[in-house]
Amino acid sequence: MESIPNQQPAGRDSSSSPSSKQDVQPFSSPISLKPNQVSETALYGVHIVSLVIDGQERLCLAQISNTLLKNYSYNEIHNRRVALGITCVQCTPVQLEILRRAGAMPISSRRCGMITKREAERLCKSFLGAHNPPKLPENFAFDVSHECAWGSRGSFIPARYNSSRAKCIKCTYCNMYFSPNKFIFHSHRTPESKYTQPDAANFNSWRRHLKLTDKSSSDDVAHAWEDVKAMFNGGSRKRTLPMSGHQSTETYLDPI
Repeated sequence: MESIPNQQPAGRDSSSSPSSKQDVQPFSSPISLKPNQVSETALYGVHIVSLVIDGQERLCLAQISNTLLKNYSYNEIHNRRVALGITCVQCTPVQLEILRRAGAMPISSRRCGMITKREAERLCKSFLGAHNPPKLPENFAFDVSHECAWGSRGSFIPARYNSSRAKCIKCTYCNMYFSPNKFIFHSHRTPESKYTQPDAANFNSWRRHLKLTDKSSSDDVAHAWEDVKAMFNGGSRKRTLPMSGHQSTETYLDPI
């Protein structure tokens, strides 16, 4: 993702005529998507330019950063994106020119990362939305596992995940409870396990390493898992917009 200085949202080439701006049309259905088809999609009430890349609608991350997330720094957005496991697809030169003509990127831009609408919603929600757990059946638990050290498996209980340090994972092998960040450094050697050197401890490492054990989980379960991982994210601050005549305030979330 490229950090873009504050500029006018329109990124039209000064040498082009007004009629050369790319026509932006709403998508009708996934079946009609064509390569490099440009459109707009509403995200938190803001229209963000999207482009079809490899058969999937992707939104311009730089435009999201300069509009919805303009009160956050490049590093805050980058670290949050990495923590949530969101990977950018980089535009080709042709695609970048399309985004410039559509007004999503300034003419001086040299690259741009694109993310899916679902990923954009998750990223924005982690900054702007309420950090409430998703609605799940009573006594529901995610079957999760990690491969750090000798690896382990457990039950992530969302009802117990009420703070970043909550002991919400019950180990399948020893029945002890751990917080997410502690659990990835807890392992059991089994006959089939293979030792993997764990990463150094950091606030967000568990979100990369802790995965759903069932690779064929339904979309509803996978999306609920993504929403749970977005809670109490990274100890980053959630800013509120400044009131007229008053200084802005900052609320800090608990670090993991």
